[in-house]
Amino acid sequence: MTQVCVRGKELGGAQFGLAAMPLGDSWRRHRTPAAPGGSEIVVPRPNYVGMPLLAVIDDRRVISSLLSDREWQTLRADVRSGRQTVRLECGTPAYLRTSRLGVRHFVHQYASGCLDHQKETGQHLFAKHVVVQAAKSAGWSAEPEARGNGWVADVLASNGERKTAFEIQWSTQTRAEYERRQARYAGSGINGVWFARRERDVPYPRHDLPIFHMAFAENGLTVTVNQSTMTMADAVVALLNDRIGFREYVANGRPASLHVSCVDYPCYRCNKVSMIWDVDRETIQGPCGTTAEQHTGTIWAKIRPEAEPQILRRANIEAERIGLSSATLGQRYSRTAGGSYTAFSCPNCDALFGDWFLRSHMLEARTAGAQLDLMVPAGRDRISSPHWCVDTGSGLCANSAG
Repeated sequence: MTQVCVRGKELGGAQFGLAAMPLGDSWRRHRTPAAPGGSEIVVPRPNYVGMPLLAVIDDRRVISSLLSDREWQTLRADVRSGRQTVRLECGTPAYLRTSRLGVRHFVHQYASGCLDHQKETGQHLFAKHVVVQAAKSAGWSAEPEARGNGWVADVLASNGERKTAFEIQWSTQTRAEYERRQARYAGSGINGVWFARRERDVPYPRHDLPIFHMAFAENGLTVTVNQSTMTMADAVVALLNDRIGFREYVANGRPASLHVSCVDYPCYRCNKVSMIWDVDRETIQGPCGTTAEQHTGTIWAKIRPEAEPQILRRANIEAERIGLSSATLGQRYSRTAGGSYTAFSCPNCDALFGDWFLRSHMLEARTAGAQLDLMVPAGRDRISSPHWCVDTGSGLCANSAG
């Protein structure tokens, strides 16, 4: 029999209710304060390897997170009285416990080197509990600690043929390990989703590796998807109900806005002043709130946005409004450029306005705030910007190029 040391005496483990608990490498010695007039007791304390949410109770698989308060209390009473027995899926007898964060779970009755239930923190357990309840509220079934071909998912959510494995990554993990484990899920036809505690683990958005940052806040766990921070429960429901999806483009069903800057420009030959304009960039905001931007500035271009009909029309209106003539825009030959390109020229004497000089003049005007800025909805219908799109009530961005 394993003996327990009590300051110079040896007592059988049965006197502490430990007769069936072997003393091994998974135990550590623990001092308990002495009772008044007694001796200090040194007893072994188990180092439990895991805190599963799933157990087998009289041949029924039970998930603690899905039990009501009444069901949990009834089960606890039945187990204590011996009317029901609890075993983990590894075959180990277990008992019921509630964590400091209020999560009901099962615990190995005996300390062991169980490899089926690895060590986990109370925060990790709490996150699994949140995912299980959220998946259930989304209309999916949820199984914690689910096992498959070379993988163990923290929570496996299922809805018909669709399966999503949620992983709570509390510790640091290399990108290679993320990819290796994700490939295991993909090989089983399962979509893997990761909630990572360390923000540096979150990669540039990738369709094949959904990793989102999670954090503990005052009101519980939060998850950040793109620019939106929400509760972990809301993130799980949105992911399962396709209200979060990967998108290659930002699009809202309307043309992107072209940013046009207009400035006056004196001709170097005749000194007449006319108005020139420059399309610096185009931007578009998707229904998810994501903004994508594409810069358009080039020199010696044969096709340039400044010559688009809508831009020309708007530039002419503004030039007339401020009492200037619009510079002429068309194909011109330039020795400096070594060929022809779409260039501005003086509307009075037809002198070529070289792009190098115009760029310098435009930069000086913008620095001094001397330009007239316009926004013209004449850009493309989408701009490439891979992101995780969140439906906040207006839908998702377009999923492919048009």
